[in-house]
Amino acid sequence: MAKTLTAMIKLCLIELGVWVVTAPAYASGYHLGLQSVTAVSTGNAAAAEAADPTTIVLNPAGLAYLEGTQINGNLFLIKPDINYNHARGTFSDGSAVQGPQSGNISNTVQAVPQAYFSHRLNEKWGVGLGLYIPYAAKTNDSSHSVMRYNVNKTNVKAIDINPTVAYKLNEHHRFGVGLIAQYLHAEIQKYADFTPVGSSIAGVPTSILHQTAPGGFDARGTVKGNDWGYGFNAGWLWDINPDVRVGLSYRSKINHHLRGTARWQPVGAYAKKYAPLFDQFGYKPIEAAGVQITTPEVVSLHGMWTVNPQWKVFGNVSWTRSSRLHDLDIKFENNKSIDQHHGITSDTTHIFTNWRDTLAVGVGASYQQNSQLQWRFGVNYDQSPVRSSSTRLSTIPDGNRWLFGAGMKYDVDKHQSWALSYTYLHIQRTHMRQQDQGMHVSSNVLGEANYRSYAHIFGASYNYKF
Repeated sequence: MAKTLTAMIKLCLIELGVWVVTAPAYASGYHLGLQSVTAVSTGNAAAAEAADPTTIVLNPAGLAYLEGTQINGNLFLIKPDINYNHARGTFSDGSAVQGPQSGNISNTVQAVPQAYFSHRLNEKWGVGLGLYIPYAAKTNDSSHSVMRYNVNKTNVKAIDINPTVAYKLNEHHRFGVGLIAQYLHAEIQKYADFTPVGSSIAGVPTSILHQTAPGGFDARGTVKGNDWGYGFNAGWLWDINPDVRVGLSYRSKINHHLRGTARWQPVGAYAKKYAPLFDQFGYKPIEAAGVQITTPEVVSLHGMWTVNPQWKVFGNVSWTRSSRLHDLDIKFENNKSIDQHHGITSDTTHIFTNWRDTLAVGVGASYQQNSQLQWRFGVNYDQSPVRSSSTRLSTIPDGNRWLFGAGMKYDVDKHQSWALSYTYLHIQRTHMRQQDQGMHVSSNVLGEANYRSYAHIFGASYNYKF
C-alpha cells in the first residue's frame, strides 16, 4: 500500500508543481508586448518614435524628446482562444484518462490597463514613471476534461513600477535609464488522481478503477504565491539627421523566488475518504512551496525614417534570452517519499524545459492624413522559445507568432490626443507530447494534445499634455 500510495502522491505533486512554475512562464511564452497602443498598432515597431510617455518601456531615452508634463493611460481588452483537441492522458499503469478530449482553456475577455507620466525638467533632463502589466494570463478548463490533471485554472499577473530619467547630450544623442520593481502574483488550480489509494485498499488494479470510477478519486490543488523582483532598463537614441533616427534599448533580467502555500481539497467521494493517509509520507494538506524564476534580458535595435511630412516608417529587432528557462526546480517544505522500498526521499520537482533564445522582428508605418488624424499599421514575427513537442508543457502550448496591428491617433487639440488599435495575434498550431522522468518528485505520466491558439486585442489610449 505504501508504495502505491507514494506513486499516487508523486503524480499529484508533480502536476501541481508544474503549475507553480509554468504559470509565470506561460505569460512569458505568450508575452504580447501590450504596453503601448500607439506602438502595438505598428506591430511594436515604433520604439524609436518617442511619441508619448509609453517610451518609458520602449526606450527610456525618448523621455528627453517629450515636452511639458504628460499623463498617458492605456487600456487593452484581450479575447484569447487556446483550443486543444485529440488530447490524451496516460497513467503509469497504461490506462487512459477518461473525459472530453477537446476544450478551450482561455476564452474570457481580459482587461490590461497601463499608466505613464512624464515631466520635462529643463532643456536637458526629463523624468517619468511607468505603471504597467508586462505579463497577464488566465486559463480555466473543465473539471471533467481528459486534460484536468494537466491544465485546469490559472490567474497570473505581474505589475512593473518603472521610474526613469533621460538626458539630452546634444541635438543628436539622448540617453535614458530606469529602475524596475516587479510584483508577481500567481494563483493556480488543478486536479490530481488518487486512484492508487483505492487500488491498494480494495486489491483492484488501478487500470480497472480508472475505467469503473473515473473522477471518484479526484482532488483539487490550489497554489498561491508572490514575490518582488528588481531590475533596470536603459536606452539610447541617435538622430543621424532630421529624417533618420536609430536606437538601442536593454531590459535586464529580474530574479523571482515565488513563495506561497499549496492547498489540497479532495472532491471525489473516495479521495475525501482516504486523503488523511498522505500526511505520513510528507505530503501535507497545506505546506509551503517555492520556485526560483529569472525573467530574461531583452535587447532591441530600432529605427524610424521620416519619408515626408505624411509618412514615417518604423523597424524593430528584439533578442530575448529565453534560454534562462532551461530547467526549473520546485522546492517543497517537506521531504516526500518517492521510493518507499529503498527509503528515497526528495523535496524537489525538476522540470526540463530547454527553452531557446528568440528573435522578434517588426515593421510598421504611420500616415498623417491631416493635422489631427494619423493612421498606423504594422506586423511583427516572434519566435517561440519552445524547442519541440517533447519539452512543450500543457500550460505552454506556445508556437511562433504573427502579430498584425492597425490603428489611428487623433489630436483633439494641443493638449489632448486619443489612439485606438486592433491587433490580431496568430500562433502556429502546436503539438505537445511530454513525459517527466527521473528520481525526483515526478509522475512519469504521458500527456499529449494538439493546440490552436490566437487572440483579438483591442486598445485605447488617452494622452494629456499640460
